[in-house]
Amino acid sequence: MDMKIDHLELVRVAEVVAREKGIDKEEVIEAMEQAIQKAGRTKYGYENDIRAHIDRQNGEISLMRCREVVEEIDNEAIQISLEDAHKFDEKLKLGE
Repeated sequence: MDMKIDHLELVRVAEVVAREKGIDKEEVIEAMEQAIQKAGRTKYGYENDIRAHIDRQNGEISLMRCREVVEEIDNEAIQISLEDAHKFDEKLKLGE
């Protein structure tokens, strides 16, 4: 079964839930992001710092794995060497 997500529909759902429950739309979207993050950690491992973001305008979902740039790696799940980090972004510095 092929499931396609209409990203704008996600924003509309958040608006409807917020209106029906009398809460701020931002709170609903943040709860959605937390649920997506939890699903990402379940799939990719709880040791990874997985973060989700839903674009408030178009509903597009971004899932990111965040790691700290370090000189010596103690934990590959949460750290990355400066050399490897520069493969993604030359501007990254130690500690970022």
